[in-house]
Amino acid sequence: MTITKRLTFLIYYGIRGLVAVAFFLFLFSGNWINAVNTALIFLLMFVPSVLKKRYDVYLPFELDVAIVGFIFLTLFLGSLGNYYERFAFWDDLSHFQSGILLGIVGFVLVYVLNGQKTKKLELTPGFISFFAVAFSMAMHVVWEIYEYVIDLSLGFNMQRSGLPDTMGDLIVSVVGA
Repeated sequence: MTITKRLTFLIYYGIRGLVAVAFFLFLFSGNWINAVNTALIFLLMFVPSVLKKRYDVYLPFELDVAIVGFIFLTLFLGSLGNYYERFAFWDDLSHFQSGILLGIVGFVLVYVLNGQKTKKLELTPGFISFFAVAFSMAMHVVWEIYEYVIDLSLGFNMQRSGLPDTMGDLIVSVVGA
């Protein structure tokens, strides 16, 4: 096994290990809300692997690592670690990363559909690229609508400064896509 592969496995399982340790620290310190949130984040990290096995979906290991890393950076460090408040660039960084990640997800989605045995699609590389970018952009629009609805209905402040935050998030996401 190459050093790169070993490092990738170390990061992949190390992140999960850190979240598991944090869960027990929150649990033993009586911080029940963060313990529950950490448990949910830990379970969310297994979704790509479960989808891969249960539905026999092709998902490259590198994409699985990227998804787990993204969940760690956004939900664990960003939300639980208050990185969104502590570092002004954290929100932009997470939107940029999600632009890249969702673009890859869009590409893999087309790749899986294109590889079906029942009805083979012949898609040009240009169309696949266009779809991957459009998919990423559409998912970000859905996310921004979600933030708006949650802010409006539950009184949260996910959009921070309203329209400037939303537009900034969308622009950074498009650059990532």
